[in-house]
Amino acid sequence: MVGATDVPWRQALTAVLNHRKDEHSRSVEPARQELFRMILGYKSTQALYVAAKLGIADHLTRGPMRADELAKEVGANPKALLRLLRHLTNLGIFTQDESRKFGLTPLGELLRNDAPESMRFNAIFAGEENYKATGDLLHTVRTGETAFNHLYGKGHFDWLADHPDESSTFNKAMAQSLRRQGNPLESYDYSGKRLVVDVGGGRGQLLAAVLARHSKLSGVLYDLPAVVSEAPALLAAAGVTVLMTSEVPDLLGFGSTRIGSHGVSSAADNVILMRYAEIGGRLERAISVLKARGVAHDNALRRVVIDRRGMRVAGGFTDLHGVLTGVPTPVREPSQAARRNGGKQPGRTNAGQSRRTRSR
Repeated sequence: MVGATDVPWRQALTAVLNHRKDEHSRSVEPARQELFRMILGYKSTQALYVAAKLGIADHLTRGPMRADELAKEVGANPKALLRLLRHLTNLGIFTQDESRKFGLTPLGELLRNDAPESMRFNAIFAGEENYKATGDLLHTVRTGETAFNHLYGKGHFDWLADHPDESSTFNKAMAQSLRRQGNPLESYDYSGKRLVVDVGGGRGQLLAAVLARHSKLSGVLYDLPAVVSEAPALLAAAGVTVLMTSEVPDLLGFGSTRIGSHGVSSAADNVILMRYAEIGGRLERAISVLKARGVAHDNALRRVVIDRRGMRVAGGFTDLHGVLTGVPTPVREPSQAARRNGGKQPGRTNAGQSRRTRSR
């Protein structure tokens, strides 16, 4: 039998055990809450995406607004938008006052399109095609296949080439990420350097910052055509003179001559075309100024010669037709009879004039 003197000892032991249990519960609960917050992270990603896509922060720059007022501005359902705004208010993106109007917090300011440190396109990019691809992560872990390829049938950059709007969003998101992380090239010592090559440099944000600060440097920006086409305006705004090259898919042409499919002409002040032509069993280079904004220019086709003396522009192709097709033909001199007839071949009449004569 346990004596009466053992009762206080049992009570003390029970109290100690309960105290440890309470401490364990208090230590575990914050961890549970943190993990639960992570589990529900997908909701916050999509909520931020919707707010960025609708441009809610831009509308709130004019002052706080009610959900129904915002709904009219952005084209949304008032009740659904109200629930979205409340969720984002809990995240610290918006504020809500006693009059039920929502305003911007410092975090919400970063979703403005015109904010210097804007992250609007980061939020949009995170909530669109890559969000859906991340939902297929289980397939990647099980098979090793990239989730994006499995879901969309091709790689991300190949997919972007077919979707110009999403490609533009991606480029803007990358530019905003660079502003957030800082430019690692600005602190580099360029003493004695002549050329900087940025491979996969997007719209040239990094390169523009470097060239603007180091006027003696030249730079090469290399990326996909749809991406590089957005670079001239950005580089020009930074005071950088841009020489843009775009390769056409056909070596010799055979029918059509293109100068690029990504807005090269509209983005450029001057456009120069150079292509190959087969002449006398040899490949020769032909060059011409297609466009020079605001100034008169010579639009004749001329030869480009590269030999021991270097590269130079030589005479034209006045004796040939169809040089831009890649397979030109000689210019035929009109016969004496044709010259006497004003350039027309003997026995031929103007069909339109003949019909008018008969109708009278």
